[in-house]
Amino acid sequence: MPSDTPILAAMSPAGKVRRGRWLGYLLLMQAFHAYPLSDLAHRHYGAAAVTFTVLAQVAMGALWIRAYWLAQATTRPFREIAWWLAGVVAVGVCLALVLGGQYKGLLIYVSIACAVCVPIRWAVPAIAAVTALGALAEFRNPQYLGLAPASDRLNEIVTGLSMDFFLGLMLWFHRRVMTLVIELRQAREELARLAVTEERLRIARDLHDLLGHSLSVISLKGQLAGRLMEPGSPAAREVADIEQVTRQALSEVREAVTGYRRRSFAEELDSARHRLAAAGIEVTARVEAERLPADLDALLGWILREGTTNLLRHSRASSAGIVLRRKENRLSLEIRDDGRGPAESGPGNGLAGLAERLAAVGGRLEAGPAADRGFRLAASLPLPATVAREEIA
Repeated sequence: MPSDTPILAAMSPAGKVRRGRWLGYLLLMQAFHAYPLSDLAHRHYGAAAVTFTVLAQVAMGALWIRAYWLAQATTRPFREIAWWLAGVVAVGVCLALVLGGQYKGLLIYVSIACAVCVPIRWAVPAIAAVTALGALAEFRNPQYLGLAPASDRLNEIVTGLSMDFFLGLMLWFHRRVMTLVIELRQAREELARLAVTEERLRIARDLHDLLGHSLSVISLKGQLAGRLMEPGSPAAREVADIEQVTRQALSEVREAVTGYRRRSFAEELDSARHRLAAAGIEVTARVEAERLPADLDALLGWILREGTTNLLRHSRASSAGIVLRRKENRLSLEIRDDGRGPAESGPGNGLAGLAERLAAVGGRLEAGPAADRGFRLAASLPLPATVAREEIA
């Protein structure tokens, strides 16, 4: 089953959504509110009733835009979107059931909201429930309460219900297809990253095995030649310079090899999944931050590797969760399991090293028993100012 992916954010270049363009598009979609509003002109409502009805429609439109935006342009969890969606459903259903007439058309917005906001596996049942409410609204119309047989306007009823159901179903199908497209694109990018990583590791091995070995031999030969010469002679000084330059070159090669072998967070996450699965630990992972600076990406990868190692050594867990979030100008990585955690004999060298590295970049590390059960390792660190200032355009 496809995951619940924010389509607008995932399909936009560099992960940035053109806020103005999409909000303009969503505002244009509010044009269907004109039909219920026109209904006010044909009914003799009091000023208070008209004011309440107009304000209710404005509130519904605002709630609908907010829910749509949060679901499709951000990585907010469903529990944060559910409140906005509940507002759309409550206002739309109440107006449709109480006022009837043209207000039954507002259920189209409720159906669309369910299609794009509800978790994808529950979206179709939600759309069907909205359609059932539409049928109830149709038959609550006074003209069906004995004044005329319901079959007289069967065609209109079927048309209205079909729009509620099939328009929502069309949006759900589009969402599912686009989610599959996004996942295929992400899989292709992951394969490309793995290919690049493999090539970097090959180059690192070649540098270390060939060039590193040769430079080490040259350095040793230079040191031996210097000992065979008269101390302080010009030749001895030249040989000493050769030895120093060779050692410097060897150090630079080792630094380059270390850089080539640095693994990204995505690579460490893939490795952690395989290691934990091989140990019989069920893993759930959620990544809500992408395109991180290289240094932070490598640091998060190291934290994940150390946390996974501790989990395998000490926890005796059956399940684990890994969550990477970006909130405003900070990143947080949490690794949680349902095991017993390490013994309470003080932090190990690995966690102490993590705390020191995080402190060096203004971050902090928390490790200890989770609130309910198990063990929790949480790291929080700030984003660089240049990255933190980037906002959705």
